[in-house]
Amino acid sequence: MGPGPDRREQIVTVSATLFATKGIAATTVREIGETAGVFSGSLYHYFPAKNAIVAEILRRYLDDIHTRFAAVTARTHTPEATVRGLITETLTVIELHPNPTAIYQNDRTYLRDNGLLEPVDRSSRSVREYWLAAIREGVADGSLRADVPAEIFYRSVRDSLWATMHWPIRAEHSKEEFAELLITLFFNGFAAR
Repeated sequence: MGPGPDRREQIVTVSATLFATKGIAATTVREIGETAGVFSGSLYHYFPAKNAIVAEILRRYLDDIHTRFAAVTARTHTPEATVRGLITETLTVIELHPNPTAIYQNDRTYLRDNGLLEPVDRSSRSVREYWLAAIREGVADGSLRADVPAEIFYRSVRDSLWATMHWPIRAEHSKEEFAELLITLFFNGFAAR
């Protein structure tokens, strides 16, 4: 493969896999170059440093989350439908981007220590607003419970969704089935009626 956007894309893809499986700190520029079929010195033609690759991976990841969440809010007409859509899209992101998801979840200390966490957290805070806006709207129109603070509902749903990437039973269900199970649990609870 010659120089250009395809080589840059290959470097990003290879790096994401290495970072997710080995950790960012344990992955060397030399290893990235060897795996991508590029001399490690040539990597600097595409990225000024390893952390620039990390930043690019996470930027793309968060951009996709924003794009998907914005589409959900544009196409849904009720707070419950919006929350349902956000749940489904979160599971889609986990399925489509397992490596960036693992990097974000497993390497937060590295990201913080290397000045990479603040841009990610800033973007995450704006992602949070998609959820809270829908939840607050649901509380205001009476379709969602007012006795559970929006922040608690949001954090419970968010943390549960992101944790599912580690659940061994996750593979037993299609994404759609799994989303529907979680939606049922979040909206209806587990107590028999």
